[in-house]
Amino acid sequence: MSLLKQFRMAAPSLHMINKLATALLLMGIHQATLAQSIGGLSRAQSTLQTLKDNLDVILPIAAVIIGVIIFVLYSAEVMRKDDAIRWGIGVLLAGSAAELVMLLWK
Repeated sequence: MSLLKQFRMAAPSLHMINKLATALLLMGIHQATLAQSIGGLSRAQSTLQTLKDNLDVILPIAAVIIGVIIFVLYSAEVMRKDDAIRWGIGVLLAGSAAELVMLLWK
């Protein structure tokens, strides 16, 4: 059976799926407009802003704590030197990136 015949046989079901997807999309747009009119999006924005502010504080502190743990593991000879350096550089870059993002976009 040729590809064109297979497509023609599947076309009615594809049209039905297309109509259903369009109806769901229009219903979703209506729901988003309704959420915006009752203030739902402003609550979500304030919640995300609070999360961002908390992460700006937590990430550098976590980077320092993880750096201390890496130093202790290296000092106790649990971690090899090359692994400690690799992990330390990664943690330093993550903490620095968090600080730079906080400074540039505040």
